[in-house]
Amino acid sequence: MRQLDVALIGAGLIARFHLDAWTAVGASVRVHSTDGRAEELAGEFGAKAVGSLDEALDGADAVDICTPTDSHHAIAMAAIAAGVGVVCEKPLAASLPEAEEIVAAAARAGVPLYPTHNVRFAPAYARLHALVASGRLGTGAIGRFTVAGHHPRPWTAEVPARSGGILTDQMLHGVDIAYWLFGDVVRVHAEYQGDIAAPAPTGAVATGTAVLTHASGALSQVVCRWTATPQPPFRLTYQVTGTDGTALYDSEWPQETRAFGVEDPAFGHFGEKPFLSEISEFAQGLLGGPEPRLGPHDALAAIRITQAAAESAWSGRAVDLEPIGKGAAA
Repeated sequence: MRQLDVALIGAGLIARFHLDAWTAVGASVRVHSTDGRAEELAGEFGAKAVGSLDEALDGADAVDICTPTDSHHAIAMAAIAAGVGVVCEKPLAASLPEAEEIVAAAARAGVPLYPTHNVRFAPAYARLHALVASGRLGTGAIGRFTVAGHHPRPWTAEVPARSGGILTDQMLHGVDIAYWLFGDVVRVHAEYQGDIAAPAPTGAVATGTAVLTHASGALSQVVCRWTATPQPPFRLTYQVTGTDGTALYDSEWPQETRAFGVEDPAFGHFGEKPFLSEISEFAQGLLGGPEPRLGPHDALAAIRITQAAAESAWSGRAVDLEPIGKGAAA
């Protein structure tokens, strides 16, 4: 297959992970960033630094947007106008209307649009999805998903509480998994601590909790936490229970994922790194191969749910949503 030409926008930690993965799949990458770090990052991976967005997009097969959320819309729309496919870090945009505009523009232009919800690509979560989709856990599912990580980025801490903060950023990881497993969410009830809303618990910058009621009858609890200390840098857990069994996971465990009540629970958190799996699927899609396991519909669903969580936390009331289809076992 021919070599992909990718414009990577941003030079922070996530951009580094993406560049490592693009390099591993053999893409040619040009890096652009407005913070002066592009040349150093590009040089480390044998990529090329360029001085403007227009130069980055010129002749590229895809742009990979790894910049603060409020810049996603402008960069994506510029790429789509240039006929360039879009890979974009989560969330796709800062608001649902902006995300909908990106999705509609990509569809009209006929260019690929791939949101990067990287937890879907972690082996333990991919195997959990297969377990749930096969029906081996039974019915009446209840899930709990937690995400905790160090908060080194000042631009997310500065977001006013009313915009959602952690609820519209980090919580998206757990929300996306819940939606992927159990489908449409019809009610969201969330609480929030941090930023200017209320004092966060000791050792935390912000915390958020949401209870999701799915159209399927399943219930999910999503808990997220930004910590002030760098250890551990990131921790993920889940517990999913149905009438026929339970699956448990904690990224700090050295052993495989635990499952009870199901035969042959041969899955764990070992395997290919999520960013490499994700970028590999995107590369195949960009070259005309199979479509990745998530697309524009998933980006819109996740933003819709997380913004409902922000609204619920701000108002103190549950928010009802209309079913939109897709999700479970997709």
